[in-house]
Amino acid sequence: MPVDEFIQMLLSFPIDPPQSERAGQLEIISDSVYANSSTLDGRRFAQEFYTRRKADAKRSGPVANGSTPSKPTSLAEVLKTQPKPQSADLGFKVVKAKGKKKN
Repeated sequence: MPVDEFIQMLLSFPIDPPQSERAGQLEIISDSVYANSSTLDGRRFAQEFYTRRKADAKRSGPVANGSTPSKPTSLAEVLKTQPKPQSADLGFKVVKAKGKKKN
């Protein structure tokens, strides 16, 4: 299945299906992942996709004053909304090489 078709299928599912339909929806997603990937865990992908999509829908819903937030128009605007990555300070620093010893 081409990636674009897979993404369209994922986005065609309702964001918050009734509990009775949720298991079937997660099973369809996990089966599709298993059919097209030998490295991804289909069940974990399906659950993570559902959780993140639901959280994203809550975040991008109507704001307090009743208006809907504007969608970012550029990659720079999208990056501004992302949390800053933690610096991986491992306690190492680059030092200058020692000079030659004089005899």
